[in-house]
Amino acid sequence: MILLIPANFTGNQRQVHERDFSQQATYFLQSFIVESFERESVVNAPTLTEIRADEEVEETAVVQFHESWSEIGLTFRRIADSIDQVSDIPKDPSIDEIMCYVRDVFSDGEINWGRIVALFYFAYKVCVKKFESYMERTFPAWVNKLVYALVKFLVLKFADWIVNRGGWKSIQEYFGTSDIIWKGLVVLSLLTLSLGIYKLKT
Repeated sequence: MILLIPANFTGNQRQVHERDFSQQATYFLQSFIVESFERESVVNAPTLTEIRADEEVEETAVVQFHESWSEIGLTFRRIADSIDQVSDIPKDPSIDEIMCYVRDVFSDGEINWGRIVALFYFAYKVCVKKFESYMERTFPAWVNKLVYALVKFLVLKFADWIVNRGGWKSIQEYFGTSDIIWKGLVVLSLLTLSLGIYKLKT
């Protein structure tokens, strides 16, 4: 499947393949999880190098992903800080249970940046809880299994929506429009996260 990024955002129209979107989303979600480990001082949590040890991505692509994440990562972290009050995650959910939550919460078809960021943050909170009960040596592999499952869902559910708005970088433009939009989407993120935790516990 080929996705188009609008010319009015990037300056020239270009085509993006589903595989490219998947690689981008994987890099961003891995980066978000590991940076959150570091910010919250999770002891002995895996590094990006450990999590990406078995991946084969072209060096030029990694550089591009890193530059893009450097630009949008701050926006993701800002939203995550706003919804950090929710932390009551079950201690040892399986990936199947997590994905059941994800499919259930997004089954209404509603898509917005607030809900997407909530999904990233939920993934991190689940990783923190899982780390408390998991063998440290094999934890990076578990994180990657979760990342790949979530990215597969992202590609199927959100790829067209994200790309048609100009790609991942458009989150900066959107959240910079007004305080009302910012606060509204933070609320949506919080509601999505709260609903997911509730469903995972019941």
